[in-house]
Amino acid sequence: MMKSDFIRKPLELPSDDWVQAPLAFLGGPSIIPEDVRKTNFPIITKEDVIQMLISIQQDGEQVVDEFKETYRNYVGANYAIATASGTSSLHLALVGAGVQPGDEVIVPAFTFIATAQAVVAAKAIPIFVDIDPITYCLDPLKAEQAITNKTKAIMPVHVHGLPADLPALRHLTNKYSLRLVEDASHAHSASIDQQLAGSIGDSAGQSLMADKNFPVGGEGGIAFFKEKEDYERALAFLDSSGIDYRMSWIAAAFGLSQLSRLPYYDAIRARNAAYLTKELSETKLFSGPFVPDGYKHSYNMYRVKLSPERLGLEDLEDYLVKDAVQQLINSEGVFAREWQNVPIPGHLPFKNRKGFGNGYPFTLSDRQDFGYDLNHFPETLKMLRNSLTICRELRTPIEYERIQAYALAFKKIDANPHMIRELVERGSDLKVLYERDARLG
Repeated sequence: MMKSDFIRKPLELPSDDWVQAPLAFLGGPSIIPEDVRKTNFPIITKEDVIQMLISIQQDGEQVVDEFKETYRNYVGANYAIATASGTSSLHLALVGAGVQPGDEVIVPAFTFIATAQAVVAAKAIPIFVDIDPITYCLDPLKAEQAITNKTKAIMPVHVHGLPADLPALRHLTNKYSLRLVEDASHAHSASIDQQLAGSIGDSAGQSLMADKNFPVGGEGGIAFFKEKEDYERALAFLDSSGIDYRMSWIAAAFGLSQLSRLPYYDAIRARNAAYLTKELSETKLFSGPFVPDGYKHSYNMYRVKLSPERLGLEDLEDYLVKDAVQQLINSEGVFAREWQNVPIPGHLPFKNRKGFGNGYPFTLSDRQDFGYDLNHFPETLKMLRNSLTICRELRTPIEYERIQAYALAFKKIDANPHMIRELVERGSDLKVLYERDARLG
């Protein structure tokens, strides 16, 4: 018997009275009841089924090529290679940009581990740099301070879907004759002055896996290139290395039908994020993401900043306030969570630096200190201590009453500072999160 994902019960229409109800953590009614918390994404429609039936009758390479060209045109890139994963797309973007064994590539300390692992896959050395405290993306000023005569490229990450400061980073790459490689894995349809992420740098990698705003069927990715020479260099690498990074035709077929609905999904996410940001601005404790003028955030994730001092909780450790808030907001049915608890240089592959074995490619460097100590990244540590993230729940085109309910849940927590204080006192022996075992998501 096939089990349906169809949600069979509607969410009640939200009411401001819910804010004054007892906290769910204490046994009161939760803002979003347990039986209506599930959100579905990606959504499978008849268009997906029909496209699969069409594609199964075609040559697999033809299906992949059709997808690659359709999406390349959507992004506005000059050249593209469809890949089996986001990590492989980043690897090809780096190789295409001319990154060689032993080169250094500047990356942000806050990202998914695949960003830095792709640098290692290219046999290069990731050099981590702290983030901007407002955008949470790579800080251009600190990136410039990290440039050495071994630096080949800067690879910013459009974290959560907000484009990094590419104009400032392009100024750096021009000044020091470096390459600009985008990690656009969170940034489908994100843009700066209407130019889409993935088409701005010299090359780019982008994940298309099932939990992204634009998913293909399972695992997949795509590498983009501005110059023909870089594109051909990446193709030559695939040919000479024998590495099979090909996207499956099933993934490509699903991507073709999903792409036609991407603008609709983008519009719903933008609407919901704007609503939630406006509502959070009415609280003392919470605030939504900052988006610079001319930038379009794609909201692959939505990070909520906590300001305990605005709620009279400045005497408490911020990470303990965060932990208390997470317990309370989760009880109300809103799955806000950490999404990373340790900067990437603190994860085992970079603490141990075993690489491919015997320390390669790190042994290609004459550095005694790779700069991986977590104290080098104070803004990243601060951000991890005082923010929570909504992930999957905003990717799907959720109903308007659900985003209203999310806002009411945060307002309900904001109205109960005494409970936050009580939970902090109960959990006062909790370790700061980046001193715990590293988690990837």
